[in-house]
Amino acid sequence: MYLHDSHPFFLLLSTICLLTFVAATPSPAATPVVGGRTMVPHVESNKEVQSLGRFSVAQYNYHLRNGSNGTATPHARPLTFSRVVEAETQVVSGIKYYLKVIAKDGKYSTNEKLFNAVVVVKPWLKSKELVSFTPSPK
Repeated sequence: MYLHDSHPFFLLLSTICLLTFVAATPSPAATPVVGGRTMVPHVESNKEVQSLGRFSVAQYNYHLRNGSNGTATPHARPLTFSRVVEAETQVVSGIKYYLKVIAKDGKYSTNEKLFNAVVVVKPWLKSKELVSFTPSPK
């Protein structure tokens, strides 16, 4: 058997091998990037994410009452947590959560506002820290 006689066979075999390799290789969009952000699915039913949103509002209110230097901030009003509507995670020295939090302006208000919160969780230390909490430009 000569090579030119089996040419269609080698072409078919090469095509099958190539398609198998391409199908087995994950696409860049499906592969999380080390240190990159990953969307959290089903945020509204995720108890951990909702708990972190509640924590971020509580920490905001704590800092509002006590101030970073021990002085109160009388002109701002405390917020009431409503829900987290979007979340992303990033693996750093722990897990950094980027949250879109909806909170009400005051206890009895119906006026909801959107905030960006960043919380770092270090499970091995049983710690969580609010890094930032700011009004969201949307």
